[in-house]
Amino acid sequence: MTKKKIVGVSIGVVALIVVIIGVVVFQKQASEKKKIEEAQSQIASIEKETKKDGDLYKEIASLYSENQDFLAEKIDLEAIETAEESLSKKQVEVDALKKKYGSDVDVDAAELYIKKLQQKIALANDKLAVQTDVNKLFSSKESAIDGETIQKQLPITTELTKEDISDVSERIEANKELQGDWKEAIDSIIKNATNQVDQVEKIKKMIDEAFDGNVPKDTVKQSDYDSLNKEIAKVRNEELKIAFTSKLILMKTMIDTKSQLDSLSKQQKEAEEEAAKAVEEAANAAVNAAAEQASKADDILAGYSDDQIEYARVWLAKFGTKPSELNATRIAAGTPINPYNASSMTYPTEVIMLSGGFTAEGSIVYASNHNGTVTIYSVPGHWPAASAADPEVSMTLTQEILDNAQVMSVPAGNPNDVRDLILIQR
Repeated sequence: MTKKKIVGVSIGVVALIVVIIGVVVFQKQASEKKKIEEAQSQIASIEKETKKDGDLYKEIASLYSENQDFLAEKIDLEAIETAEESLSKKQVEVDALKKKYGSDVDVDAAELYIKKLQQKIALANDKLAVQTDVNKLFSSKESAIDGETIQKQLPITTELTKEDISDVSERIEANKELQGDWKEAIDSIIKNATNQVDQVEKIKKMIDEAFDGNVPKDTVKQSDYDSLNKEIAKVRNEELKIAFTSKLILMKTMIDTKSQLDSLSKQQKEAEEEAAKAVEEAANAAVNAAAEQASKADDILAGYSDDQIEYARVWLAKFGTKPSELNATRIAAGTPINPYNASSMTYPTEVIMLSGGFTAEGSIVYASNHNGTVTIYSVPGHWPAASAADPEVSMTLTQEILDNAQVMSVPAGNPNDVRDLILIQR
């Protein structure tokens, strides 16, 4: 082969190689471009879901009422956590695409929409916490605020103090994101609670001024009675109203007795002195007896331990009936919830198991929150056989018990009913 032909063949081979390399590079670039386009499409899909009217946007918006200021009715922490988990997944997807493709993909809009929804979820969580605290200020089974429904006339709890209200108010004021009509509604509810506490303190002061201990002062007048009666009529908590009314009855007894004594002053001096002495003795006896009766009512639970009183009140709050006997068992924190399988979840804190004398009378497992409420754990009376043999089944069942624990308010109840249950405790 001549030198000229060799050179020609070499050039041809080089040209072919260049063409092949070009094709490979082009195909790789085309493939990479397609992946970037697919990634951008995925990001666009996330944008669509998280912007207004998107599916995820609607899910998070459903945590609120229609005006997106008040929370939705019956909302709970589980609904918020579910929405938060859904949004977190989208954030993870965006972060992964951003890490993989860098500036080749545009994630700004998706990140902005996600950030706004994260803020919306955080605000819902804060509002729910506030609503829970505010509702605890009142003794009614109704909520002071649920969705856009506001109850401004509910009675406060018996032991509520201004310090309790201040603690709630300070936490609210510290969060500058809590604004709008919802904040105004919360403020109005707290004002209602404050006014009721002020009313109770006012009545207690009037009683202190009119009484020496449990006995009315002999200086009390009908005007004192009328003023106190007027103020007691404003009290919404029935338990407090009954306690205050018992004092009112003592005042009335004293006033009526004094009136009878005054009417006898018109009689002859000798007869008036004898009659006055007899009436005064009768009046003192009546007042002392009434005072003693009131004192006994106040002290009906004196001498019983806080635990005994709590057990009785919790049982009455849960069942409202008197069992044949009331058994109380303390269970230490860390104890397996399923006593038949050590692999079960454990109680996070000490709990109390209350049970009647018979299985049919019921049982309850709770942890005291030391604030007038308890946390109820729905522990079954009879465990499925599989939960004893299968650790996984036991773990699942006991985790559900922890996840579904519910907070229950425990009212003071009728002291006589409470005492009756204390007397049958074992």
